[in-house]
Amino acid sequence: MTSPAQELRTAAQTLLDHADATAEDIETNTYWHSQIADREHWYAHGIDNALGGPAGKLAGLLSPATARELAGAFRTWARMGDLDPDLLHRIGGPETLATARAINAGSQP
Repeated sequence: MTSPAQELRTAAQTLLDHADATAEDIETNTYWHSQIADREHWYAHGIDNALGGPAGKLAGLLSPATARELAGAFRTWARMGDLDPDLLHRIGGPETLATARAINAGSQP
């Protein structure tokens, strides 16, 4: 059985892999190179342009930079869980673990 700390590490690595691939795509694929959005907003602008509406806005929030920050938070929680496994069942832990599990499941119900 996979430990909660390992679930967090797996989700962190998934986010990092996708963040790196997306960042590379943003740099090399001219679709993202907007003339009306600053470079730092190319991802959000491109996603909103592709999807539109609330879904586009929501998807645009999880940029490569945001995914890397979330991965860092998951790794921190994993280290804390290694030191105190019960921590992941207390304040903030259940929500963090649920988010990691949704990522590991591909966000499918």
